[in-house]
Amino acid sequence: MTLPVKDTLELVQQAMKVVKSRYLLCILISQRIHQLEKGAPPVIDVDPDEYTSPKTFLTLSLMEIIEGNMEIETTESASA
Repeated sequence: MTLPVKDTLELVQQAMKVVKSRYLLCILISQRIHQLEKGAPPVIDVDPDEYTSPKTFLTLSLMEIIEGNMEIETTESASA
């Protein structure tokens, strides 16, 4: 199940409200797609049969970010 580009862009805009940084969002999506490719289960309630193709992993990872089910670690730099 792949979404039309318009729907995917709407998901990206919603995810930007959660993450705030487009660079961090890109990294999070990339990391999550790799995890899903290696067989990681979805962390949100979805039909697992709909999200088995790598083409659907972008949509799934965006939905996980929007729902707040991804761990976002923040690091603080130590002052010298």
